[in-house]
Amino acid sequence: MDVKLDPYGNVPLKLYDVSFDNVNDIVDESWTPQMHLTEEERVVVETKGTVLLLGRSGTGKTVCIINKMEYDRETKSRNNPDFSQLFVARSRQLCRYVQDAVGKNEKSSYTTFDSLVNRIEA
Repeated sequence: MDVKLDPYGNVPLKLYDVSFDNVNDIVDESWTPQMHLTEEERVVVETKGTVLLLGRSGTGKTVCIINKMEYDRETKSRNNPDFSQLFVARSRQLCRYVQDAVGKNEKSSYTTFDSLVNRIEA
C-alpha cells in the first residue's frame, strides 16, 4: 500500500479501519476506531522484543510505538507475570501523550531520557 500524504503538508495521513459493523459504535463518545497501519508499521508492531525507532518528524514513530505497546499488552501480559514496558522519550510532553493514548497500567513506565540517566547514575 502506498503512503497517502496530507495535501496540506508532507506528512502521512492517519487512516482508520472502520467497517459497517462499527456504524452504531460511532455515536459513542468513548469509541476509538482502529488505526490503519501500513505493512511496515504492522511489522514494527508485531516484532518480538525491544524496538528502537528513529526517524524524522511525522513519519509514524509514535503511532507505531503506541500500537506496539497495546499489542504487547494484549498478547504477552496475560501469560507472563513479569511482563513490563518502558517508554523513553526526550520530552515529558511526548511521554504524557503516549501514556494517555496507551492508558495507565502498573506494568508500564514512561520517562524522559534525562530522568532515566539520572536514576541510573544515582
